[in-house]
Amino acid sequence: MGWLFNKKSKESADVSLLHTDIHSHLIPGIDDGSPDMETTVQLVKEMYDLGYRKLILTPHVREDSFENDPSTFEGRLEDVVEAVEEAGIDMKFEVGAEHTMDETFTTLMNVNALKSFHDGHLLIEFPFFNLPIRLKEVLFNLQVDGYKLILAHPERYAEYLARDFETLESLKDRGILFQMNVLSLDGYYGSHVLKFAKYLVKNDYIDILGSDLHNIRHIEAMKKAFKNPMIKDLIESGRLINNKF
Repeated sequence: MGWLFNKKSKESADVSLLHTDIHSHLIPGIDDGSPDMETTVQLVKEMYDLGYRKLILTPHVREDSFENDPSTFEGRLEDVVEAVEEAGIDMKFEVGAEHTMDETFTTLMNVNALKSFHDGHLLIEFPFFNLPIRLKEVLFNLQVDGYKLILAHPERYAEYLARDFETLESLKDRGILFQMNVLSLDGYYGSHVLKFAKYLVKNDYIDILGSDLHNIRHIEAMKKAFKNPMIKDLIESGRLINNKF
């Protein structure tokens, strides 16, 4: 596992190897991401300049705070595509959702209204301080229904998941993909997240790197993070599957 600890290179990672970002909040005015279309176009241009060529937009769907209707997302994506094309940026798009596993999630699941992308992939988010209730049952039902599950930023659940190795192994045994945030490996979310992120990478849990892009601060932080040797080595290791989307 020596590639993880290479400290010699100071060059930026070749982000074109990723090609696709599967987690971002760029549909304007819908959650805590981009507030308007002008900002969205600016952020898309920045992602293009970093080396991305496809973005999967994943607005929050969360009880009490972002109770968005996923059935509206395709129409909202059309507006983004039109604005980006008018700006002359050659970026491809899909739209999904970042579904928090809460009561709203259960309601949407029961009426077959969850928003998946790319042949049935579904981005799910755990609460930050405890596992979702009836987790095994819900995951089983989702997979029976044909969803291909992606767990958003597992390293950010360090508060409880970092010491729950049984659950970690169970999730991977179920074939659930793990999507790490780029910034987690550069300490953006704190030392406890960084420590757990390193553990997950070292032990081959991570399948996908995502931006979780919300704003221009994230872009500037990503430009710095892509010079981090750990991130560069992970991208160049061939272990990630971003380019399959």
